[in-house]
Amino acid sequence: MCSSDLGTLMPNDLGPNQPAMQDGSRHGFQSIRTQLETAARDDFDAAVQVLKRSGLLRLSDWNGSATAMREVAASNLSLGRLFEGHVNARALITTYAEPELRASCLAEMDDGLMFGVWGADGATPVTAKGTALLGGKRFASGLGLVDRAIVTAATPQGQQLFVIAADDPARQDPAAWDMSGMRESRSGGFDCSGLPGRPLGQPDIYVQEPHFVGGTWRIAAVTLGGITALLERSAAVLRDRGQSEAEPHLLRLAPVAGRVLAAWPAILKAGKVASGPQGARDPQAAAIRSVAARLLAEEIGQDAIAAVERSIGLSMFTETDPVGQSARDLACYMRQAARDAFSVKVGRALLVGDRPLGAWLDD
Repeated sequence: MCSSDLGTLMPNDLGPNQPAMQDGSRHGFQSIRTQLETAARDDFDAAVQVLKRSGLLRLSDWNGSATAMREVAASNLSLGRLFEGHVNARALITTYAEPELRASCLAEMDDGLMFGVWGADGATPVTAKGTALLGGKRFASGLGLVDRAIVTAATPQGQQLFVIAADDPARQDPAAWDMSGMRESRSGGFDCSGLPGRPLGQPDIYVQEPHFVGGTWRIAAVTLGGITALLERSAAVLRDRGQSEAEPHLLRLAPVAGRVLAAWPAILKAGKVASGPQGARDPQAAAIRSVAARLLAEEIGQDAIAAVERSIGLSMFTETDPVGQSARDLACYMRQAARDAFSVKVGRALLVGDRPLGAWLDD
């Protein structure tokens, strides 16, 4: 089956051993989005299984992954969060793993196993003695859903990445995730103590650019998918009310929609730079471009939530309202650590450094 055939297939037709969608087929991604959205509406766990069977876990090119992350996030933002973690894990394994570990992990992904990346430490930070781990993680997205995880652990040689089995229910603490948004992501606690890990790469490799901050273009892509879904669901509500042509709504929502349209090429540019030879030549510049894209997506998302609240009104604040849930998920997902520090870093690079702003536009 060639990649062009995927546009005519639905996810239930795709097994884990089927070819991934490498050509970025818009029709194919929309077909998968429709099935994911339908499944997630009734049973989030079933939606995860649809994703695992879709072939998307095999995507290896940055461009196809970007569109896939946006569309999966548009179907369900928690699902997009899990898929972005898998895309991140695949990139880390492809880039840093020794041949044997790389072959093993990629084969598992090709068989439909989902990976995550868990970096935030719990009350007892994760440490490693040899390949034995001690301590726990928090904000471990996908508890009971992801099969493997890449975790960070402190060692005498520095911070080391390990690949671990993540499917032991006894180690999972989903109750630790008590948020009004992104509930389905199950980003709770995970006990690593006594768990063996397979070392991935050299110590301190995780924070090297262009694959650390430089990888935040992926989060921007997921964010934009969440914004797109919020605006589309809001537009559907206004159509049902017979208000889709009302100028006050258009004046509120159209500027945000226009910025979504303008932001996507910037996110793609950030992904291309970080994932290619340009990022290898100038990894810090790649990181700046990626985090700028993430900050832009967050700003658009904040404005989208405010505009939708004014247009949809009180109905979106009920517990079960789909528009309200989309807004809560988006608000939760966009919260990032050290946001102001990232903003200052971007400002210094673009406005204070030796390289003028105009040079970034043509790069």
